[in-house]
This record gives sequence, structure tokens and C-alpha cells, in this order.
Amino acid sequence: MAKQQGDGIFNPGDTTTFIRNALMQARKVKDDFAAEVRQAEKLHARARDSLARVFNDMRHGRALDLYDISSVVRSLYDNIQRNANTMLWLTNLRLHNETTACHSFNIAVLAMVFGVHRKMSKANVIALGMGGMLHDLGKTRVPAVMLEKTDPLSHDEFDVIRGHAAEGYAVLQASGQLPQEALDIVHYHHERCDGQGYPEGLSGDSIPELARMVAIADAYDSMIGDYGYRQPMAPTHALHRLINDSGEEYGPELVEQFIGSLGTYPVGSVLELNSGALMLVIASSAEARLKPLVMQLRSDEGRYERPRMLFDLSHYADADSQEQWGIRGLVDPIAIGLDLPSIIFEETLN
Repeated sequence: MAKQQGDGIFNPGDTTTFIRNALMQARKVKDDFAAEVRQAEKLHARARDSLARVFNDMRHGRALDLYDISSVVRSLYDNIQRNANTMLWLTNLRLHNETTACHSFNIAVLAMVFGVHRKMSKANVIALGMGGMLHDLGKTRVPAVMLEKTDPLSHDEFDVIRGHAAEGYAVLQASGQLPQEALDIVHYHHERCDGQGYPEGLSGDSIPELARMVAIADAYDSMIGDYGYRQPMAPTHALHRLINDSGEEYGPELVEQFIGSLGTYPVGSVLELNSGALMLVIASSAEARLKPLVMQLRSDEGRYERPRMLFDLSHYADADSQEQWGIRGLVDPIAIGLDLPSIIFEETLN
């Protein structure tokens, strides 16, 4: 005779209850994530609108009003303090008709997360955000044909493009609306530790530290972004490139700290589990760097799942779970034909 529930024999009814509760919890996690992303995207839209106005004013020689951008950066600071992962998720959103605004937003977020990770003062983190938002303002004075050129630039063309840092700095300094720390970011974000940068050929510690931090964020986002001038890299490949270049260009200690701010598996990385499932990293934590929160893209059986559910891999850290839930390795989405930008767009804006 079958024993009653609780006396040591597994009751099939328990399975139904367990699965139902697990699905309810999974849906709640996904709904919470979606709500946070929708709220954060409003800030992303505000930033794009504010940047468009300021860049347009710069292009037409009008006086700059940086109040809206300052307000966005302060809201970014509050959001990053509360949940940096949501803001990092938005750095993977690529709107092809607004690439300059998206790139500027991304640099601000990446640099501010970097600054918070380093426990810098609020004033310095805000300066990182303002400098990141406006670092390429001077490019509005560069002819579009030069910025979009795929062939090698002539010496004269390169000189024009190199002038954008000093151009942006001069106009922003004249506006009297930025602290010197943010102005230095705009002026020196293309300087390199080996002295091969511009506009002044500074080297080593003579380059302001905040400018070097924004330079690292700029290099990283340029490598992972689909900006048309190179094939985008997977986040971890871009971090390896930064490590290789760090000694000469950025300084190894700062690069290591930047990598620490993003985690072992940066938000936007694609993982393959031992089961064969593909997962997109949407959040990581210092407490479980090797077991991030992930969104399922492809099931164990090879089906591309909809809706895309979330799983916290830290819940599957025991030895018995590793056959299915252990991480086999990183996957380059381009190499397997995965349209990651479309997935991120859909999960963010739909």
C-alpha cells in the first residue's frame, strides 16, 4: 500500500506542485527584470534626446545647455547604485539610427560602473558620466564623409579627426558648465600611456586618471559594438584584447580593475551549458561571479525558446547539477549566426 505524503515515499503530486511553483517564480523573476529594463529604457531615451539636442547645437554653433544631460547622469548614478546590471544591459542595445547617442550613453554607464567599483567619490563618478556622455562632442565639427570613410584616411584627414578632442574641450570649457575633471576627459581621452596618443602626446601618469578610465570604456564599447567600422567582438574577446594592449596604451592596473567591474562573464555574454543550452548573461554579482543570472536563448534540444525564461545559475552550483547546468564555455554569437542585437532589442523595447 502506498504511503502518505511526508512519510518518505515520493508523491507524484509533489512534482506538479513543485513545477507549478517553479514556473510561477521564474515568471516573477522575468516580469521583475522586464519592469526594471522598461524603466531604465526611459532613462536611455532621455539620454538620447538630450545628446541629440546638445550635439545638434554644437554642430550649428549655438550655445550649449547641459542641464538635461547633467540630470540624466545624476539619475544614472542613482540607478547604478541600485542595480548596475540593468544599466549594463542597456549598453547592449544598438539603435542603428542613433549610434552616436548609444555609444556616448554606453561610455557614460561603463565608466560610472567602473568608478563605483573603484569606490570613487560621487563627484568623480558624476564627472566620469558627464565626460563619457560628451567625450566625442567635437566630432560634430568633423565632416561626416571623413567619419564614415572605410578607406585609409589621408594625413590631412586624420589631423582633422584628431582635432575633435581639443575642439570639444574648447567649446565645453567656454560654456562654463563642467568641472575641470570632466573637461579633462573630453580633452585627453585619446591620450595613451606610451605617449602615442593625442592631442598632446601625454604619457603615463601625466594623463588624468579619469580620462584613462573613459578611454578604456571607449575602447571596450567600440570593440563589442556594431558601429560599422569593424566586426563586433564578444565581450570576453574584447576584454582579452584590452589585457594585451593594457601595458602600452591604458595601464595594466586600470584595465584589471575595469574587468573586475564587469565580472567574469560580462552582461551580454553568451554561454553554452554542459547540456547544450545557450544562455545570455543578464546580471552578475561579486558573490557569484562564476554563476550569473542568465536568459535562456536555446534549449538543451536546440529549440530557440519563447518566452525566454531567466535562470540563476548560482541555484545550480552543487555537484549533481553540473552535468546539466555547468558552464561549458563562451560562445561567439556571430560565429553561430545568432542575431543577438535583435534579441536584446526585443527584450528591451517590446
